[in-house]
Amino acid sequence: MKKYLQIALMLFCVLVVSSCSKNEDALEVDEAWKIENDEAFQAQIFAPGFQQLKSQSNEGFILYKVIKEGEGKEPIYYTSTVKAYYKGSLIDGTVFESHTFEEGAPSKFEVSGVVDGWTTALQHMHVGDKWEIWIPQQLGYGASGKKAQAAGQITILPYTTLIFELEVAEIVKQ
Repeated sequence: MKKYLQIALMLFCVLVVSSCSKNEDALEVDEAWKIENDEAFQAQIFAPGFQQLKSQSNEGFILYKVIKEGEGKEPIYYTSTVKAYYKGSLIDGTVFESHTFEEGAPSKFEVSGVVDGWTTALQHMHVGDKWEIWIPQQLGYGASGKKAQAAGQITILPYTTLIFELEVAEIVKQ
């Protein structure tokens, strides 16, 4: 019986030590980064032309400004698939992803398959609409961030405010 107790105790110690070890895949950020991004988002609330849209998940709101109003009248649903041009940047202006008109064809995606901030915006947009959107971290990549998936891509740190210029080109499927 004493032997089994010793084995159980050793297994417990191994589990405790392994759970305390640092996760090498986790993205880390200092508190100053989080504060800087939160403050930038809060300051944007008072910028001329920006309005708030409550998120579908009730986790907060996005800020948006209409750059161009399109001719489309057909609604975009959570289950829709759309094509859009966009440019995503950080609060310092660094572009982390871009599919602009100048770069070629629009990107195709399901509205339900993007970050909550985009899902919220798209369900209020129509074909031809072009908006500037500010997405707070909790409606973007949150506390986990997003690692670069390929060479040339930028890692998005946890607690990052995302800024997009988004233009709906087409509704592929309702």
